[in-house]
Amino acid sequence: MRKLLLHIILLFSLAACKNKTVEKPVWLNESATVQMPDALLQFSSTDKNWKATLQSFTQPIPLQLNYHDSGFIIQLLNYEGVTEGKAQLILNNGKQYFYYDVLLVNEKKSSTKKDYRSPKTVNPDSSLQQQRILHQIDANRNILSISNNYFSEEEITLSPKAGTFRAIADEPLSSYYVLAGSCVNINVKSTYNKEKEIFTVTAGPLKDKYNNTVADGTLVAFIYNDEEHSYRMETALLDGVATVFIPSANKKYSLYAKVNETISNTISLTP
Repeated sequence: MRKLLLHIILLFSLAACKNKTVEKPVWLNESATVQMPDALLQFSSTDKNWKATLQSFTQPIPLQLNYHDSGFIIQLLNYEGVTEGKAQLILNNGKQYFYYDVLLVNEKKSSTKKDYRSPKTVNPDSSLQQQRILHQIDANRNILSISNNYFSEEEITLSPKAGTFRAIADEPLSSYYVLAGSCVNINVKSTYNKEKEIFTVTAGPLKDKYNNTVADGTLVAFIYNDEEHSYRMETALLDGVATVFIPSANKKYSLYAKVNETISNTISLTP
């Protein structure tokens, strides 16, 4: 009977040890705002074996605990900064968890300027208007306030000069493009090679109304006729010039060039 009583007492003792209540650590330098990455969070506690995690709205952030006689200190582990916003500091010891609501803020505010353009490509035949949105972002993907605004938006008119430009000089992804417009006139000239009996006919250089060279690949049609038949040759523009070679066949031709609705002067091709 005595042995049975001792066994019962021992079992109750073990159960009491397993269900020992751990008191919530006291946050000594408690603050609603935690400055990262150099924050040192000081806690008073007589218990050991604590684990600490910062649960931000994006991901859990591991922390490092350093114990001393009356408690422990928590600091950020291998982070230069965090995604700012509301978070929870979570302390757990065994199966017991304690939660502290905090606001994470980075001390270091180095930032990168972002300049978005729409549309990325403009053409003076239609419009040179472009919408620009500016904002600044830090290394941890936090959008920073600029003069009490997070985004600055405006509409701008681009120069008609054709080319590739960058909204931010050292960022290729900020490039935008001004294309050349349609040609406004076509100059045509020809030469004749007696040995090969071939006319060399050249159209260009073709320019738009802002004196930009018309885009490579633009289709140029050369239409010519004799007294009996009409002929057509097409070629692509390169560096503002299009060239075709027409066998003479001992005939005299009348020729003009055409790009869309723009037509050149008419010239005579005579061997």
